[in-house]
Amino acid sequence: MKLAVIVPVYKVEAYLHQCIDSILSQSYRELKVILVDDGSPDGCGAICDEYAARDSRVLVLHKANGGLSSARNFALPYTDDCPLVTFVDSDDWLEPGIYQSAVSYLQQHPEVSILGYGHNKVQDTCSSPCLMPEMTLSREEALDSYLTANKLAIEATVWSRIYRRQAIEGLTFREGSKWEDNVYSLEAFYQSTGDFHALPIVGYNYRIQRPGAITATEIPDLRDLFADIEESIDRHAGDPAYLEYANTLAVRSLWYHFRLLCRASDRYKEEVTDYLQIAYKLRCRPFRNLFRSRSKRIKFRLFLIAPRAFVMGRRAFNKLKNKS
Repeated sequence: MKLAVIVPVYKVEAYLHQCIDSILSQSYRELKVILVDDGSPDGCGAICDEYAARDSRVLVLHKANGGLSSARNFALPYTDDCPLVTFVDSDDWLEPGIYQSAVSYLQQHPEVSILGYGHNKVQDTCSSPCLMPEMTLSREEALDSYLTANKLAIEATVWSRIYRRQAIEGLTFREGSKWEDNVYSLEAFYQSTGDFHALPIVGYNYRIQRPGAITATEIPDLRDLFADIEESIDRHAGDPAYLEYANTLAVRSLWYHFRLLCRASDRYKEEVTDYLQIAYKLRCRPFRNLFRSRSKRIKFRLFLIAPRAFVMGRRAFNKLKNKS
C-alpha cells in the first residue's frame, strides 16, 4: 500500500536534510516522496535533486514560487498511484517508525479513512508533546471534535494525519492563504465516508518560532481564514449540512479571536470594524454550539446576538482585571 508524502520546499536549506532523512529512513518502505521545490532561491532545489538521484522513491518537482498551498496543489496530481497520502513541512521531521505504525493500523482497519497521530512542538532545545488519547470517531463525531477546539479536539494540521485517497479526492488548498489547513481539514472530514482514528503516539516534530514562520505572530490576522471559509461555502453551494459545519468553524474562530483582540488595544482599534462585519454575517446562518459548559454556550450565543456590546463589556472587564 503505497504512501505518498508531499513535502513543499522553500528556503529551508538548514533543515532540509533532517526532514528528508527522517522520511526515507522510515521502516515502512513503500513510499513515494514528492519534493516540491517551490522556486527556492537557495540550495534546496539541488539538495532535492541529490536525493532523487540516490533513491528511486523520491520524485522532485521544480516550479516557480507560489507558496505552501501552491506547492502542495502542484504535487497532488502525482499521487494518483498511491492509496494513502500525507504531508510533511520541510523544516520539520518525523519520528522513526511512525509510518509503519500508521499504515499497519489502516491495513487492519479498512473502516478508518483518516488516521491521526501526535506531535512534538519543538522550540530551540525544548520539546512538548501534543497527544490525543487513542480513540475511534465516526465521521460526524470527528467533525464535531474538529469544530469543538477543546484540549482533546482534532487539530487543523494536515501533517499530523494520513488520508485514504477518497477522503481528499478533488480537494485543493486555497492559494495565497495563511490558514490553508483549516478548510482543507474540514472538507476532508466532511468528504470522508469512514471513521477517524487517533494513535496515542508522537510521530511528528513541529518546529515553532522559526524566523518568518506564521507561529511567530502573537495575535494572527484571521481575515484570510474567513475568506477561505466563504470560498469553500461557495464550492458547496446548495449543501445546507456543509454550510452549518463551515459556519461553525467560522464563528468558533471569530469567538476565540475576539477574546485575543480585546486584550490588545492597538490591534482592536485597527481591526474591530472588519471583524464585527464578519460577525453580523455569520450570526444569520446556522451553526453548532459545541461548547461543553453551559456558561460558555450562553456567552457564545450572547456574543453573536450583540457582538459590539459583548466586546465592549469584555474590554471593560479586562481593564478592571488588569488594574486589580
